Amino acid sequence: MMLKKIVLITTCILLALVTFSQTKNRVSIFYSPASNGLIIPEDLDGDMGYSGKGANLYELRYSRQINRFFSIETGLEYSFNKIEKDYFPDGIMHYKESNIKMLSIPIYGDITFWKYFFVNAGPTIDFELHHTESESTYNQSGIGFGLGIGGRYTLKNFTISLNPFYQKHLILRSKKGAYHENLYEDGIKLGLGYNF
Repeated sequence: MMLKKIVLITTCILLALVTFSQTKNRVSIFYSPASNGLIIPEDLDGDMGYSGKGANLYELRYSRQINRFFSIETGLEYSFNKIEKDYFPDGIMHYKESNIKMLSIPIYGDITFWKYFFVNAGPTIDFELHHTESESTYNQSGIGFGLGIGGRYTLKNFTISLNPFYQKHLILRSKKGAYHENLYEDGIKLGLGYNF
């Protein structure tokens, strides 16, 4: 229920920004091959482990410039993560691969400095797609956090961005529970934007 309210509020904010915009907008597409993994609480350590086998992230982002130094960013991000679980219940090592597909809505603040560089950070609203109870990982739907630093260059109406980043999912979740793993991704996003 809380996630539905957050999505509704985010949609209303986006519509308001688009409605009152003039020429301080940018729509960008980003791609990143990324490293990934699961952060496991110390209490869960035992005869199993997880290894990140890589991720691909695709993002459509809208940016609204508030002043020369500050912008608000939001959009949609799809990520496809491969995770390998290893365990040995019978003394023999077993491996099982899991795919975690995420749809995320970032809500970032973006601070520009020295004209070409920026820092962006903020919460993400995360939804794990097609998760079943038989999965070997905890459902990653909830509130996450993203942080990045990078550079961008604008030529006329187009902007090229290079954005090293770190994202951690499931910092806050709607279901109560004692233990869970946190999916994370890090890498460099390459983006192309159109300014209008």
